[in-house]
Amino acid sequence: MVDAVVMTDVVGRIVYFDAGAEALFGYQGQDVTGGPVDILVPTRLRDAHWSGFHRAMEDPTVKDMAADMPVLCADGEIREYAGRLLALSNGLGTAVGAIAIYSDERSTGIRPFREPEDH
Repeated sequence: MVDAVVMTDVVGRIVYFDAGAEALFGYQGQDVTGGPVDILVPTRLRDAHWSGFHRAMEDPTVKDMAADMPVLCADGEIREYAGRLLALSNGLGTAVGAIAIYSDERSTGIRPFREPEDH
C-alpha cells in the first residue's frame, strides 16, 4: 500500500508533496511545490473544491472528511483514491493550511464521492 501526503497553505498553494504523492500521482514534488493545488483537482470539481476549501479555512474546526477522492494525475487520467482531508489550525482557531492523505486502497467504505459518468 502506498500513502501520499499533500499539504497546502491557507490560499491553496502546495507546501509539501511527499514521495508517496509522487508515486501515486506522477508529479515531481519540486515541480508542484509552491503551485496551486488545482493541479490535482479535476476541472469539473474545482468550484466545489474551492468552496469547501475556503469554508474550511474560515472555520478550521471543521471535522476531517474521509472519502474516495478523484485526482487529476500527471498523465491526464483521473484516478480515485481513498483519502482524508483535514484543515490545520494553530490551536487558537486560525487556519494555517490543509492536509490530504491518500491511499492506493481504492475504497474508504465511507461516503463514496463519484464524478458524473460523462467525463
